[in-house]
Order: sequence, then structure tokens, then C-alpha cells
Amino acid sequence: MLEIGTDTYTKSTKLVNVIEKQLEASFNPQQYLTDVCQVLKNEQLTDIATSILHQIGNTDAPTSTVPVVSTVSSSVSVINKPVTSTTSGNPKDILRTHSVKLVDSISIDISRTAYALYAKELIPQQTKQEMLVPAVDNFTKAANLMNAIEKQLESSLNPEQYLIDICHVFKNQQHHTLTDIATSILYQLGQSTPEIVTSISSIPDDVQGYADNMRQHYKRQRIVATDWPPRIGQDFFGRLALVEKQYSSTQQAGSAWHLLRGQVDKTVKLTGNKEINVEDVLQPTDSSQSLRVVIDGPPGIGKTTLCRKLLSMWSNGPLVHQRYDLVLYCPLRNSKIATATTLADLFEYKSFKLSKVVDWFSDKDGEGLLIIFDGWDELSEQLRQSSLAASIIHRKELDKCSVIVTSRSYASSSLLKMDTLSRHVQVIGFFEEEISTVIIQTLQEDTKLAQELIYHLKIRNDVQSLCYIPLVCSMVILVYSKEGGHLPVTLTQLYENFILQTIRRHVEIKPKHDTDPYTLVSLSKLPSQLAKPLQEMCQLAYTSLAKTRVTFSSHQLKSLGEAVKEDYLGLMTTFTEYDEEKYQFLHLSIQEFLAAWWIAKHEKKTEEVFKDHFDDDHFQMCLRFVAGLTHLEHESYQQYFQQLDLRCKRKPLFGFETCHLSYFYQNSEIRQIHRIRSYDFDNAPILLLQLLHESQNTTLCQVLAQSINNHSLCLDRASLFDWFCLSYCINNSSTTCNHLHLGNVSNQSLSVFTDGLTGNNYSLQTQCKVLEIKLDEPTDELIHILLRSSLIKHIHECYCELSPSKSQYVPSLVLSQFLDDLPELKILHLRMINPLILTNDSTHYTDKCIKLEKCIEINTRLQEMKIEYNGRNEITSTIISVIRGVTKNKTITSLTIHVNTPTPPPPLPNGVIEQLLKHNNTLQSLSLNIPYYLLPSSLLNIVEVNTPLTALEIGWWTNEQMTSLLSHIKKLCCLILQEPYPPRLLFHSHPSLHTLALPLDTAESAIELFKILQTNATLISLSVEIKNERLYTNSMGTSLQDMLTQNQTLKYLEINNQQFSIPIPSSFLSFLTSGLGHNRLQQLSVSIPLNQEIKKFLYGISQKNNLTELKVNFKPDQPYCNYSDEEKVQIMTRLYYELGLPAVTNMLQSHTTIRLLKIECRDINYELREPNWEKLAQNLYKTIFIHPSLEYIEIEYTSLLADTLQDQRKTLIDIHKKEPHKLAPIVVV
Repeated sequence: MLEIGTDTYTKSTKLVNVIEKQLEASFNPQQYLTDVCQVLKNEQLTDIATSILHQIGNTDAPTSTVPVVSTVSSSVSVINKPVTSTTSGNPKDILRTHSVKLVDSISIDISRTAYALYAKELIPQQTKQEMLVPAVDNFTKAANLMNAIEKQLESSLNPEQYLIDICHVFKNQQHHTLTDIATSILYQLGQSTPEIVTSISSIPDDVQGYADNMRQHYKRQRIVATDWPPRIGQDFFGRLALVEKQYSSTQQAGSAWHLLRGQVDKTVKLTGNKEINVEDVLQPTDSSQSLRVVIDGPPGIGKTTLCRKLLSMWSNGPLVHQRYDLVLYCPLRNSKIATATTLADLFEYKSFKLSKVVDWFSDKDGEGLLIIFDGWDELSEQLRQSSLAASIIHRKELDKCSVIVTSRSYASSSLLKMDTLSRHVQVIGFFEEEISTVIIQTLQEDTKLAQELIYHLKIRNDVQSLCYIPLVCSMVILVYSKEGGHLPVTLTQLYENFILQTIRRHVEIKPKHDTDPYTLVSLSKLPSQLAKPLQEMCQLAYTSLAKTRVTFSSHQLKSLGEAVKEDYLGLMTTFTEYDEEKYQFLHLSIQEFLAAWWIAKHEKKTEEVFKDHFDDDHFQMCLRFVAGLTHLEHESYQQYFQQLDLRCKRKPLFGFETCHLSYFYQNSEIRQIHRIRSYDFDNAPILLLQLLHESQNTTLCQVLAQSINNHSLCLDRASLFDWFCLSYCINNSSTTCNHLHLGNVSNQSLSVFTDGLTGNNYSLQTQCKVLEIKLDEPTDELIHILLRSSLIKHIHECYCELSPSKSQYVPSLVLSQFLDDLPELKILHLRMINPLILTNDSTHYTDKCIKLEKCIEINTRLQEMKIEYNGRNEITSTIISVIRGVTKNKTITSLTIHVNTPTPPPPLPNGVIEQLLKHNNTLQSLSLNIPYYLLPSSLLNIVEVNTPLTALEIGWWTNEQMTSLLSHIKKLCCLILQEPYPPRLLFHSHPSLHTLALPLDTAESAIELFKILQTNATLISLSVEIKNERLYTNSMGTSLQDMLTQNQTLKYLEINNQQFSIPIPSSFLSFLTSGLGHNRLQQLSVSIPLNQEIKKFLYGISQKNNLTELKVNFKPDQPYCNYSDEEKVQIMTRLYYELGLPAVTNMLQSHTTIRLLKIECRDINYELREPNWEKLAQNLYKTIFIHPSLEYIEIEYTSLLADTLQDQRKTLIDIHKKEPHKLAPIVVV
């Protein structure tokens, strides 16, 4: 019955004849006919089978109940059916009874099944090869494969084991039908039981019919919609990276063109990210919920192509990880889809039975349905908030359907904050080395040209950083080859050249044109028969972009008379939606360029259009092209660069921190963990740098130089292209910079910046005195390259972190390199995280430590050294060398050593610390946080202290040995302790203390401290940590109240309670509130119970104009202590929104001098939200942005607060613009 080319009727006739002959020859004709009828029933030919059975009566054949797979369409269930006993246990007969179903199921993915069987040596290689012949249909291949399996079964020495092995291969294909058939066979062979198989209801014929029609449609649809620009690479959409949810929100700060910056290599190296295959996009999660997958990436990366790939995969058989009855492709650029109000509106192809299909999925709440929403960024803001698509994505409708939604990266931030987000996938294009491979493959006929382009891209990193996008890579290769090996300077020139090449191609293939395509040298000099169509298309591009419209019907294009005649100059492509021919530009970025051409060449007031769209995400790529076309020559553009601020945004120091750190560090605001990832409500400086480079306007470089002269320059989180843009600016101006913050730096990043600097910027190299840097994947070689760079040879202060990723260096050697190669260094902060220390040669390692000690000893410029180490390897030798070197040094005044190592290293030898205190006579501040097992085994034997210490910090790792130092050191001004110590002894030995941090573990010690401070006139800043709930007595509260009432010297007070288990009584808040009315505090940090008393407390705060800094940590009230954790969290969440935040809002409305505010509340559900809470959050943000003095506010994160802030961004920016001379507050959520 497998003759190719024979029609179905002829095959059916032959099959009937065969059945008749078998019936005549059968020893039991009635049983034979009964079996035939059973087959007919299984194939839904029930009427014929019933008629035959009625005529022959009931069979008397002996039967046994075994599971038989019943398949209707693609839904599967395992049911019990009577089967003749002759088939039970006989491998050959069992296989034959299931052969029809097996052929159907195997044909769905014949190649994969054949490879799996061959891999297990169950079929010969020749059979596997036959399954790959493209001329034979899959059903015929599957039938031939079954014949091969039957022959192998007959010749097998152990047929039963062979069939068992076959079944396990079938089960591993993760296809429901194959799994159920294999389960049934294994059960008949006595290998498994069917109870675990879950019955799945059949799909109605109408639904199956519609799904089959959609499969055929998707099969006919090309995966890559256009062949221009020429296709490159094996996968046009490039690589896919799975992004861990906790990092996803940090990827969204920019816009579409903001992400066209070469961060692809950095993307997959982020902690937790991994590269995945297209099949893994729909891999099930641990959750039982249906999938919500967000796929994002910059324009041209291939997001739509990826969607078409998934549609093609589904049309050719079940997807690897999921079984979907129907897949709907819903392009959100289509207005009918975007504005749909019912599920039926999302169905592209109509059918007279469509209502039944819709009803079936609606009744199942979307189960078995996959919807692909393509182009979230192309929805308006209103539709992103309120539309059917948004409701489905956020599970407000069709909760059980799975959803994929694609978006440009700038618009996906709200999606990534969904509580039920299953997976965030970034389409990330090519690796750097893959770009070279693609170039070589594409230009294989001219290998010399390919190598020249690869070389030029290494020099022109700005273009290379764009080539990870397949569309742009194709354009670059095309333009480079057409222009004889020349690379455009800017992205604008690249696109202009590509569009010119496209028009040349159009002229070349249009026979009616007499124009020689190679006489077309510029878009500005096109002949009229081409210039007019181009002008029409540019106007369409601009007006449509303003309306966020990217697709057009034939009717909408009728006004483009000349463009229609010229087939849109080859710049548009067609596709079919709802049986209607639609048009769109080759890519959105092409539309954006043409829109920019209209703005630059045809708008009378280009500058005003630029200003009107400056804050519009949809126009950011377009405005980059405007910058390239106009060169931003009009003087009005200077305003954007006069306000440019490239200084670091740091978390500000509160009062106590300022006092504490100023004793230990000259530049106390610089800390390793200090950068703010906040919502940026001012201009976007890095984006403006790119505009500046695109314009190639050297006058603006001078304007920018005036903005950043003598300031810090922050390049943290900047891309390679950003670095390139900055070097262009520096080379064309007289920029000076005294503080350079390079952020996370790779070898390539550093070379791009330093190589881009020419001799004109010698002042930058000589003026730069402060360097902050974090080396990514540091090695001895990379550190050597950094330290030998002319950029930092005159550095006075260096703050360096060596990140843990693939670190291979020797700490003692690194320290020596810094001191040797930076001769003017005065301050060194070095943080080393888990390096892979290669110490095979112990003598060599010892020599390095001896050299380090000598290096520190003879250094005559170094004043401050901070060494932090976090790792598992041996560090004792390095610490010994540092301490001994500092002991003999004559200039170092501050030493900090912090060590965190879970593996006990060899301890310090006896006498190391004692010798430091005895022989060093310059050290004024000492901070030691060393594990107790690293300290000498015997007690410290301190006989003499000559070190003129004024500040001492003893970390929490350190034991009583270090605390014993206090009895030998006198007259400290700053003391930071992590373990309790009697207050009376402290103030006796150090009567002039200005700053004190002290844990309190008894009520008596707290009372003693507060009584001393009632009359103390020297202490300015105090931080106490409550270690025990027994401290909260009325006597302690009274002494605190009295101290606050009587002490007029204390300015900065912290009363911390960070432990979850220690409740805070309401009485404490009453004592605190009463005492605050009679002092001169400027900063207060306090943990308080979240109850009605906070209204009175915060009202009291609002009346104290001298108090400008406030930290409040809301804790559960004492009555909730006996509640379960879940109940406590629910209560605290509600109180946080309905009591805490409104009280903070009221306080801000009354307090006109507060500068810094931090609100903490850890014991809440960060994802819980109720409708009325959003209004409370909006009121808080409005109050923040109209506040006259607030500079910084940090609020405990919740998804509602983060989403509300993002949603209100434009409104808040407008509020800020009304007061242009007031800096926008920094808001951290």
C-alpha cells in the first residue's frame, strides 16, 4: 500500500482485496473480521465496523484486558480494551497490533526518531540514511522504518528485549502519543503499569481541522521574510541567552538603540545567564502554571524570525518540551490584534466553525493554546496598560494558555517585573569571533576583502559592536564590499549607504529604468523620478512613526503615487494578514532612518521636532539618525550637552557613616559597593555621548568638555562603543579629568579607550589623579597591562576590585605590582575575590611575599592602604607581609585589613600584631576584621604601644584577643566595635570619643551608656545595635528619653535592630518620640514597630527642621510575635502600604528641610498588591518630586512600587521640568 504516486482510491481498493483474501485463508474468519473491525473503530470508521459486527454477531474469542492506545487527532488517552490472548506476551504480535499508530506517531519527527534508534544500535545505518531522503514523504519513511524494525525483531536472538529497548527510545522522544504506545507495549510485555498515564480528552474535529489548516499555513510561510539584505549565518536570529529573573530588570535602563552598543559578549557572561537552544524557549518550569516567556533584544536581531522558526517547528510536529493543540501568531503591529477585545479577534484566519474553536479554548481557560504576541514595543503606552493582549500576558484572561511575547529591550521592563514570568530570553546575535566567521563565509569568493573587513572592524570597534545584530552585520558586509573596502564613520552613513545600495539594486532589476545604477552616488542627488518616491516614503515613515504605525494596507499607501509606481524603491516588503496584503519597511530601523531624513531635509523646524521627541522612546533611534544627518549644527543643540553630568551616582553617606569613614579614609565617599541602580529622571549622559559621536560635531565636543572639566568621569556599565564615543570627544576637546571611574573593565574595553586617545589628550593623562576600576577576569597579564598604561601612570588614588570570575593571580605579586608601577600612589584600596592562586612553586611564592614586605617598607608616598580578601585559598603569608611592611613604613597613616575565608588558613605567627603596635609610629587608624582562627594561637602579649592611633575598628570575625587591645590603647576619637564592651571602661580610657559604634546585650549596659551621655559633651555620632529583646525595658526607655532631652552635642544617632526575632514594644517608640523633641540631632536611624504610634513619631520628626537625614526600619509590632511567619508577612504588607507609606508621605509634606531618607521593611510580601495601594504609591512619588529639599530616597522594594514608579516616569519628569534649577531626587526602589 506504499506505492508512491498511486491515488488513495486505488490504494483503498487494493487494501480491501487483501483483506478479503486474508479472510478466506483464515482459520477463524469471524475473529479475523472482528480484529479488522476493531482497527476500523480505532480509525473513527465506527459506522462501517458496527454494521459488520452486527451481521456476524459477538465473538467468542478468549480475551484479556490490556491497555490499548486510542488516538483521536493529536489527543491521547490510555484505555482498557479487550485484546485476544494470542497477542499478549508475543513481541512480534504485540508490535504488529500497534504498528498503525506507531507509523502515524513516528512520521511526525521521523529524522529524530531514526537517529535515536540508530544511536542505540537498534536499526542499521542504511535505514537511518534512508530516513533522511527529502524526496520521500514522512509517512512512507515511517512505514519503511516500521518494516525495518519488524525485520530486526524477527532476526533478534532476544526479541522481547529488543522490543523493550525500542519502547524506551520511543518514550525518550517526549511525544505524548509515542510515550503512551510504548507504555502499552511495555505493559503487555510485563514491564510497566498504565495507572500513571493521565487521560487527556480528545480534541473536537473542528478544533483539529482549524489547527491542521494553521499548520499548513505556517509551513508555507518563509522563516526569513525577505532576502534583502542578503541572509547571513545559519540562524538569522543568532544566539539565545536565558536571563536569570533577578538580573532582568537591570537590563532595561536604555532604549532600542541604547542596546545597539555591543554588549552581546557581556550579556551571556552575567552571573546566572546561559546560552540556550530555540527548543528550550518553551521548556517547562518547576511551576505548574502555564508559561509566560519574554523574548527581547534590539532591532534587527531576529525576534520575528525566531517566532516564525517556532511556528515552523510546531507545524512540522509537536514541539520538544510542550504539546500544544493550536499556536496563534499575533503580530501586535497589526491594529486589529492590538485593539482586539475578544479571543476571536486574535484568530488570523476566519472559518465558519471558528466560534466552536474559540468556545472550546475559552471553556478550557486557554489550556492547550500557545499565543505568540510579536512586538510589544509597537503597542502604545495605553494599550500596554489596557488591552486584551496585556490581560492575557498578565494572566487576567486565559490563565492556562501559554504565551510568548517579543519586544525591543527598552519596552520590556514592565513585562520582566511580572510575578509569574516563567522565562526571560534575550536574542543576542553573534559572538565577536562568530562575526569574523560570518564575514569569511559571506565573502568566501574574496578572502582578502574578508580579512581586510575583519581588520577594520577591530580598529572601528563602534561598527563591530553593532555587527552582533544579523541585519546590521549583513548591511556592513554589503556596504563594505560594494564600496571597495571602505567603512562608514557613523551609523547614519552606514544606513544611508545601504539604502542607496538598495535603490541601486531596484534600478538595476527594473527594466524600465535607463539610469545607470552606479551613477547614483548620494541620496541627496537622486534623479527626480527616484527623489520624489523617496520623499513620499520618508514622509510616510515619519508620520507613521509618530503614530507608532509600522504596517500599512494597500489603501493606506494609495497616496504614495510615485512610490507605488517604483515598487517603493525596494525598501518595503509585503506579507499577508487576514487574507489581506500588507506592507512594511524592510526593518523598523530603515523606517526610522527615512523618518530622520524627512525631519532633517524637509521639516522647517528640525530643532523643534528633535526637542519634541527627545523623551519619546519610539524616536530615540530616529533622533540618532537626525544627529548624523544634521551634524547638530544649530546652536540650540548645545543645551543638551551643557547639562551633561558624567559623575558617578553614589549612595550618599548618612551622618554616622561620614563621621566613621572619615577617620579611616581620606576619600570616604568612595566605596566598593556604592553605585546606584536607580530610575534616572535626568538626561541620559551615555546616550548623549553617542549622539555626539554620530553628529561628528567637534564644537559640541568643546561644549561637553566644559561640563566635565575637573570633575569625576564615570564609565561604569558603559559599552565598548560608549568608550569609543568618549575617546572621540576627548580627542576633539581640551578635556581634563581628575577622577576616572572605569567600572567593570575587560582587556578589550581598556584597549578600546586607551588606543582611541591621541596625543591631544596628554592633559587627561597627567591630570587624572583618582582611578576606580573593577577588572573582569583578572590575570597577572591584564593587571600588568593596566598598570603600565600611560593613562594612569600619575595616579595618586587607586580603588580596584579584582572580580571572582576566572581570576588567576597571586595576591602578593599584585600588591607589589601596584606599588612598583604607580610611583605617585598615595592611597591603595584593593579588593580580591576568590582568586585561583597558583602556588606550585612554594619558594617562588615565598619570594613574592618577601618582596611585597620590602616594597611596602621602603615606599615613601603611600599613606592609606585597604586590603580586602574573600576566598578559600591561602592568604596568611600575604597578610603577614602587609603587616610587617607597614610596621617598618614611615608614611602610612591608615591600614585596613578585612579577610573572609571559610577555610581556616594557617594562623598569624605570635608577635606580628604586637610588633606593629610597638614599632610603627605613623599609623593613626587601624581597621582589622580577621577571622579568629587566623589570629595567633596564644593571647596577645602587648607590652608597649607607640602607634599614635586615633581610630580603631575591630570586626565581628575577631574574638576577645582583639578586644583586649582596648585596655592598652588610650584616647581614641573613633571606636567601632562588633562585640559588647562595658561603656564605663570605654569612656574612662577614651574620654574624647567623637564617634562610637557599640553593641548592647543587656539593659544595664544600655542604661549605663545613656546616663554617661546625658552629660557627655564630646561624642558627636553614636551607633548602638540591640542584641537582646531584654534591653527594651521601661528603665532603658526612660534613660534614652533623658539622654535625648539633656544631650545637646550628639548630632548623629543610630539605634539598630536588624534581627528578625527581636520584637520592639510600643513603649520604646513612645520614649523615643518624647525625647526627640528636645535635641539637636541631624540624623536619626532607628528600628521601630509598625503600628499607629508611627503617625505621632513621624509627625514629631516633621517638626524638627534640624533633622535632615532619616532612616526608618519598620519591624513587626510585639503582639504579632506569636503569629506564623506567613500571617506576620501578610499583616506587615498591608500595614506597610496603608499605614507606613501614607505616614511617610504626610511627613514629607510637612518637613521642608529633609535631604536623605531611607525606608526599610523586610518582613513583607514583595509581590502582593491591591488596587487602592497604587494610588497611595502615586501620592508618595508626587510628594517626592515636588519636595523642596529631598535629594535622595531609598524605599523598600515591592513590585507595585517599582511598577508605579516606572509607569509614572513621564509625569514625574514633567513635574521636575517645572523646576529646572532643582536637581531631580535620586529614587532607589
